[in-house]
Amino acid sequence: MKDTLCTRPCPAVAAMRSDFNSLRDHLAAGHRCVDAWLALADLVTVPAHRLDCLARASALAPDDIELEIAYLEQRLIVDPGDTEASGALRAARARRVLMGHKPRIFKQMDASPTLGSILVQMGAITQQELEWLLEEQAAIRRRGEQMMFGDVAIARGKVTPETLARALMVQIQQRIGNDAAPRALGEYLIASGLSPERLEQALTEQIYLRRVGRRETLGEILIRRRWITRDQLERALAQQQHDALSLFR
Repeated sequence: MKDTLCTRPCPAVAAMRSDFNSLRDHLAAGHRCVDAWLALADLVTVPAHRLDCLARASALAPDDIELEIAYLEQRLIVDPGDTEASGALRAARARRVLMGHKPRIFKQMDASPTLGSILVQMGAITQQELEWLLEEQAAIRRRGEQMMFGDVAIARGKVTPETLARALMVQIQQRIGNDAAPRALGEYLIASGLSPERLEQALTEQIYLRRVGRRETLGEILIRRRWITRDQLERALAQQQHDALSLFR
């Protein structure tokens, strides 16, 4: 019996994509064929059977991000409560964005909502409060000080650290969904495998620390909690710096 990995596209499968028995025989003959498993996935009607086909195809092509995403999406169809698959899917989609993005100078303008508008959508502040906070931020800047919008909102008692961290995560997830070029360190860390839930917890802690005058970077918090390694952080920072510098080339 053969045990060979078929090329992609597989010429044999191209001639029998709609023939279930021929596809099965092709695999039974010992061909390790991604295209055959994908063709079977299109033919079967039982969700669990389709999941099995995609799992086998993905195992043969572990670097195929689109195949990984299709497999994870099917896992959630079979079990909508699969939180592991849900987190892995968000991370895979983020990696797809990072793998294919061009420097932001070549992208369309990011259409993701601003942090202030997200807080309004969440019901955390009103439109009038948003406008007042923006005026407060502008007045602070006129005094020669720099203060992020979220810190202004907390300092003026309009939102809690937990609410601000949730809004930041919504912003990151919307940017990923819009295929925007990554910008914040958190986006790069999600792409490297950090769960959004842990990132949100680390952001909340960082915001609390800033309130009491302690400046600790997001990376330091994540390493202290042992949610990422220093190597992961250094790779993410290097990629972030590379992308930023590419704007000037």
